[in-house]
Amino acid sequence: MRRAFGFTDLPSSAPGRFGFANCMLLGVPEHRARCAIASHFVRRVRNAPSMPYQPINVPQSLVGRVHLEAFTNPVWRQMIARHAHRFLEAHLLVRGSAVIAMGNQRVDLPTGSLVWIPPRTEHLTLEASPTLRRWCLCLRVGAVRRILSRDDAALLLSRSGGIQCAQLARVELQELTRVLGDVAAQVGKSVSVTNAGLAYALTRAHLALCRSTPSDEPVTLHPAVARALSLMQGDGLFLSRDELAARCRVGPTHLSRLFVQELGQSLRDVRSRKRLARCQELLASGQCDSLTEAALEGGFGSYSQFHRVFTRLTGRSPSGRKQSR
Repeated sequence: MRRAFGFTDLPSSAPGRFGFANCMLLGVPEHRARCAIASHFVRRVRNAPSMPYQPINVPQSLVGRVHLEAFTNPVWRQMIARHAHRFLEAHLLVRGSAVIAMGNQRVDLPTGSLVWIPPRTEHLTLEASPTLRRWCLCLRVGAVRRILSRDDAALLLSRSGGIQCAQLARVELQELTRVLGDVAAQVGKSVSVTNAGLAYALTRAHLALCRSTPSDEPVTLHPAVARALSLMQGDGLFLSRDELAARCRVGPTHLSRLFVQELGQSLRDVRSRKRLARCQELLASGQCDSLTEAALEGGFGSYSQFHRVFTRLTGRSPSGRKQSR
């Protein structure tokens, strides 16, 4: 009788070096190959240097930084990995719209939205329009406490006080955009001037929050949706819909329905965009040299599946993307 094929029957580097297709050539059953590749991905993440919070590149001499983000390629930039910082963040949408998840809540952000993200709060961009442009203001916690009053600083820094989000009037939006632009223009010049500008930007942004109309209450995500999004940061990208639903303790059809109800996107599209984002990350970091290798390591079962998904979501082929770069 043929014995069962286990993880130990594969060379330790087989999933990362050979990928799904070549594991099959070695005689590994399909479900074992997928699980082995998933385990390899998890091991690679676990063996990476411990980094509980994504660092923000801010010189020690500065109290923070401000920069403008332009989402020129919505497919690659959708579903950025869930992360957190040790800084207080403020996002100001000057054009386009976005949907972000903060903790277990979903926040819809149209143009003119100002949202504050407390330190150590996990968040990710679920959806970004092609025209999205947003200012990001990041400040050290100590600086926030020195610049603002005790009560105001506590409100922005607290993770239990609810999401602070407001819709700015047009005049207020234009004024705050000008302030942030002026501060960004001073970066790299005088440290004292830059710090003074960042302090003024924080004060001005907080004043805009107080003057503006509160945005609609954020939507609390269903636990199964929040769990699925968390799983898709790791080996969840390699799971089938049924396997992902089982991990979330709901039925596959019910999980798909929840995604449409709470995120406005199908589970299929969310997972496909996550896989595409993972492929882009692998290519950009140099971990994969070819689209085929990136497709297999990113969670797609084959290059043809990657090609179909890429074409469906972008309206062009992966080869067309390479030519346009």
